[in-house]
Amino acid sequence: MPPFPKHPSPSPFVHLLRRSFALAPPPPPPLPFPSHPPRPSPRSPWPPHGGLTPRCCYASSSAAASAAASRDRSSKKTLAYLLAVAAAMVGASYAAVPLYRRFCQATGYGGTVRRRESVEEKIARHARDGTTTSRELVVQFNADVADGMPWKFVPTQREVRVKPGESALAFYTAENLSSTPITGVSTYNVTPMKAAIYFNKIQCFCFEEQKLLPGEQIDMPVFFYIDPEFETDPKMDGINNLILSYTFFKVNED
Repeated sequence: MPPFPKHPSPSPFVHLLRRSFALAPPPPPPLPFPSHPPRPSPRSPWPPHGGLTPRCCYASSSAAASAAASRDRSSKKTLAYLLAVAAAMVGASYAAVPLYRRFCQATGYGGTVRRRESVEEKIARHARDGTTTSRELVVQFNADVADGMPWKFVPTQREVRVKPGESALAFYTAENLSSTPITGVSTYNVTPMKAAIYFNKIQCFCFEEQKLLPGEQIDMPVFFYIDPEFETDPKMDGINNLILSYTFFKVNED
C-alpha cells in the first residue's frame, strides 16, 4: 500500500495570518434591545412613583386656591361699597330737613319768607299802597307721614277760601299711636310750584321738632298770607287752587 502523500508545509504568509487572528480581541457582545416599562394595571394604586403627586395636580390646586382668593377679595370690596352707600343714604336722610329749610329760605321756594322782607313788612307795604284784590283762591291741605312713623297726622279742615292780600288760619292734628315717646319733624311744599313764591307762612310748625308721648294728641296751627301780587302776575292766570302739604318724619334720638 503506497504511503499517503505529505501535505506541503504552509508558507510564511499563512503563518502570519494565523498569528494576526489569534491576537485580535473578540468582538463585543450585542446590546440588549430596550424594553418599555410595564404599564400600570387599572387596579394599580394611584399616584404611581412611590406615592408622589404629579405636578399637574399641584398646578390645579394652586389655580383653584388663587381663584377662590380673588373671589373673596371681590366679595369684600362689594360689601364695603354697599355699606358705604347705605351709610351715605342714612346721613342724607338726616341732613335733608335742615338743607331743605335753608334752600327754601334762600330761594323763597314753598312759600318760605326770604330774609330781605318779612311777611309783616310786606303786609304793611301793601296796606300803605292801598292794594285791593277781588280774585278768590281755594287753599287745600294735605298731610302725610314717612315710613316707620307711628303717628296719625291729618288736616283739621279740608280747605279755606282766601283772596290775595288776605291772611288765613288753618290747623293740623297729630297723634302718637305708639307706646313710646316719639319726636317728629315736618317738611312742606306748595303746589303749583310757580305759585309758591306768593304763599307766605306767618306761623308754622314745619322744621320744628314735635315730641308726643304715647297716645298724646296736639293741634298745630298754620297762619299764612297770600301776596296780592298773585292777582297781577300773568303767570298766575288760570291758577285758582293751591295745595299746602306737610310730611312728618321720625327723629332718631339715640
